[in-house]
Amino acid sequence: MASELIKAKLKAFGIHLGVSAIVFIGILYLIVFEWYPGIFMLAEGGWKGLTLMAAVDLVLGPSLTLIIYNYTKSRREVILDFSFIIFIQVSALVWGGIQVYSERPVALVMWDGIFYTVTEDYFDSQGVSLKDIATYSDEHPLLILAESEQSLEQLEELQRLNQENIPAYAQVHLYKSLKDNAEAVFRHQISADVWSDYLSVDISNSEDRIFLGKAKYRDILIHLDDDASLVRLTLR
Repeated sequence: MASELIKAKLKAFGIHLGVSAIVFIGILYLIVFEWYPGIFMLAEGGWKGLTLMAAVDLVLGPSLTLIIYNYTKSRREVILDFSFIIFIQVSALVWGGIQVYSERPVALVMWDGIFYTVTEDYFDSQGVSLKDIATYSDEHPLLILAESEQSLEQLEELQRLNQENIPAYAQVHLYKSLKDNAEAVFRHQISADVWSDYLSVDISNSEDRIFLGKAKYRDILIHLDDDASLVRLTLR
């Protein structure tokens, strides 16, 4: 009896794991190719989000099935058990997905000569939609310049938002089109002579205009062409 129950539990576990793996493939695509493309997987913590979602989808649900499933229960009890498991798993997936999605990088904003990654939640907290921010740039991620005009009104707003833990590079009232201010932006490109010993890539023969950037976990390099369009992103 005990051996049959164990076999039944393992079979149910395997089926649940297989279905969860199919769901995880979709999650994997979203995180790797849509939310944290390219270097952002490492620089912005995409792998941490992927680990979170894997734990929820591939471990939590199937493990609950292994623990709870018992073929000797009535059909009604089995349905209630699986309803409970699915509810817990889907709720955890939705919660984890919201966390990972909200922390994805949507813009690279230059402030004081350095590009910073900005997540959508900063814009939400200012009552501004990502669609509104997209008017500043047609790149992906968005490339934007943040610059203070030193007016009293602007400085007061900057200070107020700083007190709300919104850094200057995420403050929308400072935003300008990067391409329309390319000359000011290009003054901050890095020199191969100065930085060659501090970079993981050789930029000495590059025709790109290269700038320093800061992500959550790694420093990055932003490569622009002479029109201030994005060429590529690399890890520093």
